[in-house]
This record gives sequence, structure tokens and C-alpha cells, in this order.
Amino acid sequence: MNKRYLLLFLIVAALQKPVEAQEYDLTGFELSIDQDYFADFLRDSTTLSDNYTVALRLGFYGALANHPYLALPFVREKIDGFLLDKILYNIGFRQERKSHNFVFTVVGFSPQHISDQIPDFAEDTLAGYSHFQDRPFSSFTGFRSTRRIEGNKLFVHSARRLDMAINSSFTFGFASLGLVKSVENLFGAHRPDGNLWEQDGSKEYAVGQVNRSLMPVFMYQLAAEAVIWRPVKKLALQVRPELSLGYYTHLGLGFDIGKVMNVEKMVDNLSYTDTHNPGVLLVNNEHLSLAISAGAIARLVLYNAHLSGWFGWGDDHYISFSDTKRVIYEAYAGIKLQAFKKVEINFSVNTRTAEFNLLQAQRTSWGTFGLKILLAEEGEGCYD
Repeated sequence: MNKRYLLLFLIVAALQKPVEAQEYDLTGFELSIDQDYFADFLRDSTTLSDNYTVALRLGFYGALANHPYLALPFVREKIDGFLLDKILYNIGFRQERKSHNFVFTVVGFSPQHISDQIPDFAEDTLAGYSHFQDRPFSSFTGFRSTRRIEGNKLFVHSARRLDMAINSSFTFGFASLGLVKSVENLFGAHRPDGNLWEQDGSKEYAVGQVNRSLMPVFMYQLAAEAVIWRPVKKLALQVRPELSLGYYTHLGLGFDIGKVMNVEKMVDNLSYTDTHNPGVLLVNNEHLSLAISAGAIARLVLYNAHLSGWFGWGDDHYISFSDTKRVIYEAYAGIKLQAFKKVEINFSVNTRTAEFNLLQAQRTSWGTFGLKILLAEEGEGCYD
């Protein structure tokens, strides 16, 4: 009888790990918003016509976010298998956690003036402002599939362990849909409603979006995080290399430093909601928990469709390759709060150096507000 109980115990123990390793079907929901007016408190003065950045992200986490019926996860998995997974295996990367995220996102960029129906526009035009010396209108509307794996790499000779995370994303959607104008007007607070997003040949200045409407665009991105210094358990400094290929093609190298939650090994990059920055969802083991982070990155930009259009094919107003800055810098500082293991709120302030060399180019600043509904168990609940 004892042998039977022992055999039963061994069978249950053998099955227990795979059961625990299963990723939950649905672990949480996310709403994130980028708006320039969130950072107005940093400006010496504000006007109705400066610093336009807008983004909206709606998404969910869990195994359902990796379902092949969503199409993008299938494409991303094929690319991951060809470019990434074999490399991780060959370098001895040991996976500990994995999560998936699927989002609908709207991103918009616009010049300093989005409306010609306010006094500021006429005054600035008389003072020498020109849309042709500013960035063009541009937007992206589409979906993104993301996989995040966390683990470590052991160095045998030094007995050192390097905690790492690798994010891979595939983004597909369309340029120049009218939805971004509605989002900008909805969340624009005291900014004027934009009326210059559509093409209008009767106007003497550049209006309308740089890319033709419904033009399909895509991007594949890899981003890694490696903790290089951990002076105390909850404080970490990590480096963050990036690579993206598609409508935004760049190489980047950045860092993040911050106080993390109990169950986190890596610093959560709390910067903006554009398609460069996948979200992270992890439920802490305390009813009230706080994380603070800051970071910066340098990007070598090889191609940016938001500035240059589809290689100049489209509207007359676009930034030429020679006028596009090859290296830009970004920085952020953010905070996130989890309450009762069910709700997470985060906020960050972001800044980016000028992206082109024309007269109206300027450094831009904006804020990001995010809300997540947590459905998973604490600690390991979001991962397999």
C-alpha cells in the first residue's frame, strides 16, 4: 500500500510542474494614453499650438493574446523561430517566465499647429512660421503581437548570473486613417480641435498626412533587458538594446534604473505607448506596491515613415533623408502603483530631441497615463 501511495505521489509531483507552467488564458487588460498636455507642468509657458503627440493603446495579456486566429502571433512566431529562438538556445539562455500581449493602437504625430482656426496660427504665420519647416501630419492605426520571455544566462567560469528579458513584437496596420484625429480631439483637453489632418489643395500651407490613406505598414522589433547592477534587492540598473525593422527602422541602446516590486527582476520601462515599447504585466505579492523608474536611450534612425513618408511617395510635405537627424535621444521618468493585486496605475513624463534639421524642429515632451486590470495570481500568475 505504501508503494502505491509513493507511486501516486510521484505521478502527481511529475504532473504538478507542467500544470503550474501553463500560462493563464487571460491575465489582464490595459488602457494607455499619450498626450503632450500631461507634461505641461514642465514647460515655462504653454500655448494652444505646441507639442502635439497622441497615442491610444487597448490590449490584453495571457495565452489568448498568442492565439493564431489573431494572425499576428502566427507571423511573429515564425520570425522569432527564424531570428531569435535558436540564438537564445545556443547561448544557454534559461527561460523562467513567458507572457503574451495583443494590443490595438492608434499613434499620431503632428506639427506645432493642427488648426488654422485659432488666433495663434495667424500670429505665428505672420511671424515666420511655416508648416513646410515643421514635421508632417502622420498616423498609424493597427495591431501588435508581443512575446516577452524572462530568464537568465549563467557564466560558468565566473559563476555569475545575468538576469535578462527579451521582447519580440510584430506590428501591422494602416497609415493615415481618420481615427487619430478623433483620438486627439477626444483627449486634447484645452488644445484646439485639429482641422488640418485632411488634404486640402485650396490652402497655401501643408496640410494632410504624409502617407496615403490605407497604406499597409509593418514593423518587427526586438528589445532586450539585462540587469548589470543590483546594489540591493529592489534596486536595479539594466541596459536595453533595441532593433526594429519596418516603417520605423532603427538601432538603439538605452538604460533603465529603478526601484522594482518584490516579484520583479527587471525594471519596467514606463515610457510611452508607441509601438516601440511593449507593455509588461506582473502581479506583485503585496496589496499595495510601488515601483519607480527612469531611463534614457540613443537611437540611430535609418528610416522613419512618420517623417519621410513611404520614401517620399505621398504628400508634397515630407522630411527628406538629408534633413532627418540620424541620432536622437529620449528620456523618461515614471511611477506605477498596484492596489489590492487587481489594479495598476502608471504615469511617466517623456522627452525626445528634435528629429529633423528644419527651422521649426524642436524638442518635444509629453506624458503617458496607463491603467491595467489584473486578473492573474500574484508573482508567477502572468507567466509560464
